[in-house]
Amino acid sequence: MSMYRVAAAVLALSCAAGAQAASFPSRMIHLVVPFPPGGVADLVTRTVGQKVAQDIGQPVVVDNKPGASGIIGAEHVARAAPDGYTLLVANLPVMSINELQYSDLPYSASRDFTPVVMLADQPYIIAAKPGLPAADLAAFIRLAKQKPGALTFGSASSSTYLAGELFNARAGTRMTHVPYKGSAPAINDLLGGHIDLLLDPVITLLPHARAGKIQALAVTSPTRIEIAPEIPTYKEAGLEGLDITSWQGIVAPAATPREVVEALNAAFNRALKSPEVAARLKEQGVSVKGGSAAQFAAFVEAENQRWAKLAREVGFKPTKR
Repeated sequence: MSMYRVAAAVLALSCAAGAQAASFPSRMIHLVVPFPPGGVADLVTRTVGQKVAQDIGQPVVVDNKPGASGIIGAEHVARAAPDGYTLLVANLPVMSINELQYSDLPYSASRDFTPVVMLADQPYIIAAKPGLPAADLAAFIRLAKQKPGALTFGSASSSTYLAGELFNARAGTRMTHVPYKGSAPAINDLLGGHIDLLLDPVITLLPHARAGKIQALAVTSPTRIEIAPEIPTYKEAGLEGLDITSWQGIVAPAATPREVVEALNAAFNRALKSPEVAARLKEQGVSVKGGSAAQFAAFVEAENQRWAKLAREVGFKPTKR
């Protein structure tokens, strides 16, 4: 093929991509949530997605594809056409922890996805079982130090396991880890007094704390949260470096045109600035975020480095699924 034909082919492809981006979106957008309905990722996606649909004049459908710590849904989007019509609702496990946990992961977050926008986040609650003789986080830490290895902490996922180990590192405690397959069984055992401590998002633990069924010792944010100002921060117990959030963001298949990513980023940012969206999420203790695609990419990279460092410190090594 002559150089002229090569140049013409490249120009034709560039024009086609530009035309596609200029007309975007022209049909339904699918938001793939790689977790079951009812959780914080699902709540955030449905709340924001509805507003995005109103803004762009096209349907926005939420597709729940749960399983394997988000791997099933993530792989589906990684293999989707890079046209902006199939997007992934990503979080810490999908973008960071899974690569630390599994040696045979069928996708690479850095290779297969391009960040679009950060949607929202909320801190964890550090909760103790009912009846534990610790009125606050400082008292719990003293108790745990008196009984090295005797107290237990549960985890609902690899990310909450590492959150528990981060707590151990920052507090100077040594609790025994008890793994669970999801928040529901972990919370049930906390309610039943079978484990001593659990770190999980506000949305899952606050109702039980409000009902007096568990002890909410602290939140993993540097300031008290508006939805539950009665719960102290971890800093009030004298700890540092325990900022942990359950965050959600939108990523697209890696080869999605830049113009399409920019159009999606603008649409989601407009939705996030809606007072109705902010109010709905605020009711659940969720804070809206937004920002540029570059800002979200930088945030994810910082999270990757932070959790990879902790994984090395605690000997968290990848295994096959």
